[in-house]
Amino acid sequence: MQSNEDDFHRDADMVIVRTAQGFVKGRLHRGDVTYFAFKGIPYARPPLGELRFKAPEPPESWSGIRDAGEHGPVCPQYNERLDRIDTGSEDCLYLNVYSKAVQPPRPLPVMVWIHGGSFFTGSGNSDFYGPEFFMAHDMVLVTFNYRLEVFGFLCLDTEDVPGNAGLKDQVAALRWVKSNIAAFGGDPDNITVFGCSAGSAATSYHLLSRMSRGLFHRAICQSGVCLHEWAYNLHARERAFQLGKLLGKDTEDPTELVGFLRRMPSDLLVNVALPRLKHDRVDLADSISFGPVIEKEYSNIEKFISEAPYDIVRRGDVAKVPILLGYTSGEGIEVGRNIAYIAPHYSTVGSIVPRELKLKLSQEELETLDKKIRKHYFGTKDIDKSMLREACEFETYRFFGYNILRFARYHLKHTAKPVYVYKFCAETERNFYKKKYKIDFKGVCHADDLAYFFNVTNMDIPLTEDSKPIIKQVVEMWYNFASVSNPTPTNSSIQWKPFTEKERSCLVIDTPMMLVTDVDRRHIRFWEKIYNEEDISEIINNQKSYDVKYKLN
Repeated sequence: MQSNEDDFHRDADMVIVRTAQGFVKGRLHRGDVTYFAFKGIPYARPPLGELRFKAPEPPESWSGIRDAGEHGPVCPQYNERLDRIDTGSEDCLYLNVYSKAVQPPRPLPVMVWIHGGSFFTGSGNSDFYGPEFFMAHDMVLVTFNYRLEVFGFLCLDTEDVPGNAGLKDQVAALRWVKSNIAAFGGDPDNITVFGCSAGSAATSYHLLSRMSRGLFHRAICQSGVCLHEWAYNLHARERAFQLGKLLGKDTEDPTELVGFLRRMPSDLLVNVALPRLKHDRVDLADSISFGPVIEKEYSNIEKFISEAPYDIVRRGDVAKVPILLGYTSGEGIEVGRNIAYIAPHYSTVGSIVPRELKLKLSQEELETLDKKIRKHYFGTKDIDKSMLREACEFETYRFFGYNILRFARYHLKHTAKPVYVYKFCAETERNFYKKKYKIDFKGVCHADDLAYFFNVTNMDIPLTEDSKPIIKQVVEMWYNFASVSNPTPTNSSIQWKPFTEKERSCLVIDTPMMLVTDVDRRHIRFWEKIYNEEDISEIINNQKSYDVKYKLN
């Protein structure tokens, strides 16, 4: 939307900023904190028509002054939090900039948030990611949309549709921020990328991808990294042809299929339910039908990632920047709460073995590893729906915790940059997912930390005296890390020490906060044996093969 410049001059609570594409008009928000908000700024060309499924193209310029008072459309999706279909628009590549001052005495640190949602739901809108907690500090916060589900992650293994369009949208947003953020008071040489869940896994992907190099200077990964089996799709091409067949196009020709899918109404490509995969070694992560893929080699396109993430991480071809990462104490509640559904899945031999390992094991090795894992978490009993607590603990470390600590170890070893690790244990009225799932034992559910970082207004989440001090502390720590690479809170008796291979320092975020060493040793050391990664120096120095033999005794 554009407006006349004369309209601006009649309202002192508005401000005009010049971007590379044209002028935008933002608004001054007053309240407990004061900040400028610029919403709905396009960072890429609308991916419509023949651009559906393709990598984003640079944004188009406009004349006059663009009104940045409202969010742009959300990407078409099933809104999981509100249990509804949001039709949105495929013209959804917009971002939002919140700035404490557009003309500060010195450039402000910039934090760019990547929303989560299993790569099929979510947006950067302020109804869930309200900026007020961060705007208590002198900084710039950026949130944005990227294409989801089929629109963002269809892959045909062709040059036309190689996959990862949604991740390339994120790169386009980061490029826009790098080029334009100075106009909003931000420092283009001090940018921190952060996210939660799928947004956290995406953040770690940007540490690996050559497309993202030089676009940021720090990263924060909250409850996810690219090593998780749910963070990459091994059956994307098969899923694409399943989709075509479901919608009425039974073909084996990728050109014919993509032409058909580009003609489909967008509502038919949302919340798609595809048949189960028919493979000998399937896993729970296969239920994520469309997500990041390992792209094939093509000469004429820019690839986001073309190797398995665990190979890149082991080799150390990663951005040499400080990172902060961690997990919640009950991540696995998100998965284990469905124990009645997943218990039969667990009964299959090999089903509880991480995918990265089981695809390389002989049947005998698979069975041996399965028994070790099963005994450690479930004892000698058959797994049934009564084992809710055991399943939640198992998935906390199988699906989340171990690979997060594993990523930290490799990043430190290869980069020698500061690595800070946390475990989020705080429980107050703001832990909305756990309340929704009616879980009565201790543990912070996956994504329950989000309400401590953002002002959520589209859900009934109270803000009381119990949670306010925690909010203040965690946001300050994230801001400190984004400012000077050290998250230690101001005026605190706790010194958040960097993670080292020897001490493995971890900040337990709770009331009170505690610094511990060798966090969750019983679980993490167990999984190191399972992955045969007790000594990563040996792996790095000798390029130890994982395809030959695992420790099975």
